[in-house]
Amino acid sequence: MDEERQSNVRQTGPRVAYPTFRIWVMMTPMPRRSSGRAKGRPSKGRRVVIFPRLPLAAEGALRDLVARRGLTLSEIGAELFAEGLRNLSELPAPLPMRYSPAESEDMTVRIPEAEGAKLRALAKQLDRSLAIVSGALIEIGLRHAGELPGQIPVQYMTTQEQLLTTKAS
Repeated sequence: MDEERQSNVRQTGPRVAYPTFRIWVMMTPMPRRSSGRAKGRPSKGRRVVIFPRLPLAAEGALRDLVARRGLTLSEIGAELFAEGLRNLSELPAPLPMRYSPAESEDMTVRIPEAEGAKLRALAKQLDRSLAIVSGALIEIGLRHAGELPGQIPVQYMTTQEQLLTTKAS
């Protein structure tokens, strides 16, 4: 039995004597952060996730805007949602009860909690789903997309503009 145990034990070579100094001692020390946490992009604050439903035409315009601005779909969606809240008077009176999957597209947008509370109150007041109301607000924001802060002049043609120029020639 004792011989069996010895044969199962892995044989290792002699221990290597490493130098007692460490390379990092020779390097200049990096400054320590006071909070102990890694620094990165500052927090945008607490956010809620919404899932707006947009008609396909509005979704196409939104994707063109995303391509021009170079931001994510969620970031542009949040900006347009906020712009829609600022122009709430343009909200169409009869919002649809729902969209069929064939005529609409879902997306994910992260908005500040305060705007999420306004959305819930507005959806309750209009007796519509959060997805329909948030999609309508993003559509309003699309109409005012030229007024968004941080606009960069368009240097390249959008896909729709390219199609128009190729069809015209």
